[in-house]
Amino acid sequence: MTYIIAGATGTTGKAIAKELSKTETVHFIGRDELQLKQLSEELNATYSLIDLDNPVDTKEFQKTVEHEEIKGLINCIGSIHLKPLHGSTIQDFRDVININLFSSYYLLSSFARKMTNGSAIFFSSVAATKGLSNHELISAAKSGIEGMARSAAASYAKDNLRVNVIAPSIMDSNMSQKILSSEAAVELSKSMHPISKIGDTSDIIPVVKWLLSDDSKWITGQTIHVDGGFSTVKPR
Repeated sequence: MTYIIAGATGTTGKAIAKELSKTETVHFIGRDELQLKQLSEELNATYSLIDLDNPVDTKEFQKTVEHEEIKGLINCIGSIHLKPLHGSTIQDFRDVININLFSSYYLLSSFARKMTNGSAIFFSSVAATKGLSNHELISAAKSGIEGMARSAAASYAKDNLRVNVIAPSIMDSNMSQKILSSEAAVELSKSMHPISKIGDTSDIIPVVKWLLSDDSKWITGQTIHVDGGFSTVKPR
């Protein structure tokens, strides 16, 4: 049985890849072949390349993963775009949708039929639930992921394929470097959360492992918030 990790060379994807590869067969998907090759050699994994700008048909892309039975799919491909609507271009919108929402559709469409009794995990954002200024584009894309996952959970329940979403708040990652570029910015971000901290991969990995395991065998169509209470809690 194989676990696919897309976006495996990013901060979160790499942490998940290293954890799962300790005990499982893993296959990585990404766009940077040099980084994928290095990670695959390090973790004794296979990999395939994805081109979201010029995608091949999903049935053709499925053939890039030669493993017959896929137990888990984790899509860590994503982006951050913090500009208001009037400051964003049409191309900005297309890029955000392509990287976040289209990648999730494309991967699940490619591999769902090989995932009987499996688990698919996608990443949303607290911004899909809570209205945050300058988050219009990323909120639209991440809200689409949550809606798609709920519908897919219904479609594939007959195959016992569980489809769930993890929605973090701001994480310490490559994508957030510009946002967390100063100590003042870090402290401001922390102060927005009832549990005052910046998220990191140690907050995400236990949730991923649980959703992949049989311990969550009756969990599907859910969005699980890992955000220090930011989406639902207002402290005094």
